[in-house]
Amino acid sequence: MDLEARDFATADAKPAPYFPPIVVNRAARPVRSQIRVVLLNVAGGSRLSAVVDCLKRPPLRDADVILLCEADSGTWRSRRLDVTSELAAALEMSYAYVPEFGFKRGESGGDGKFFAYFCNAILSTQPLSEVVAVAMPSPRTPRLIPRPRSRNIRVGTPTGFYASARFGRETITLGVAHLHSRCSPAQREIQMASYLASFPSRGRAIFGGDLNTTTTELKGLSSLARVAAQMIINPRRFRDPEQREPLFERIRERGLEIDRVNVKFRSTFTFSGLIPRMMRPKLDWLAVRGLRPVAGTAAVIAPKQSIFSRRASDHDFVTVDLEL
Repeated sequence: MDLEARDFATADAKPAPYFPPIVVNRAARPVRSQIRVVLLNVAGGSRLSAVVDCLKRPPLRDADVILLCEADSGTWRSRRLDVTSELAAALEMSYAYVPEFGFKRGESGGDGKFFAYFCNAILSTQPLSEVVAVAMPSPRTPRLIPRPRSRNIRVGTPTGFYASARFGRETITLGVAHLHSRCSPAQREIQMASYLASFPSRGRAIFGGDLNTTTTELKGLSSLARVAAQMIINPRRFRDPEQREPLFERIRERGLEIDRVNVKFRSTFTFSGLIPRMMRPKLDWLAVRGLRPVAGTAAVIAPKQSIFSRRASDHDFVTVDLEL
């Protein structure tokens, strides 16, 4: 597709969100003493029914907060569904989402209206308010595999967001972001710093997203061979990326903690179930502030209805229970 995106090289640039948030609230559910948080890059949502099934069964059942990346609306890979609204309806949850990129027909073949979006989303058992979209810098990076030209036009910029939800007496900030996969760790740090500059600095908070902590820069086909060699020689670096990804320092500076809410050394992404788990990277993370994780509840769950079924996403579910 032709790209008509906003590109930024440093955190000094101040990109603006291209699209406004969309919010739909339902009646609040009873609040428990603990809240269950689930994160998933849903990879467009082509197997949405499988995702719903996973979320209706233990250990993911009764999630209070669901953070989604790549929750498409109207794209071919979502089967033209609005993934966030469909999932929220199935689970009877309030939701908010913010498109990062929108697609419209070219001048000769369309009316200029958007027909599809790439989105990030938050679902909650409590109504959402104070929804704020945060645009992030977008480094220029070549695609690993060139794609055919299309008459469709893509516009937008990488955009995370956050919102407030009241659980009993506690107001909690909920945030989600999706960082760039092919740029360098230093450029991901810039994206993270840009997002967190807007994120509230105080109060209870939950943040999650696909942070693409690959520990390297995927730039061109030659980089794939280099990364494949590293996966064989030093596979642990991809499951323990904290020392090679400075974005984690930005997270901690905002008072957010990743310890005990993520399973240490546990990978969260694979192109294929045939890839050994020890060679898969850890890309998806939760972080909290002012909330205590319940011991033993942090988990990584394969997005499968059974050991024999297909994966619903190339990312795994990440989940934890938190004490209010």
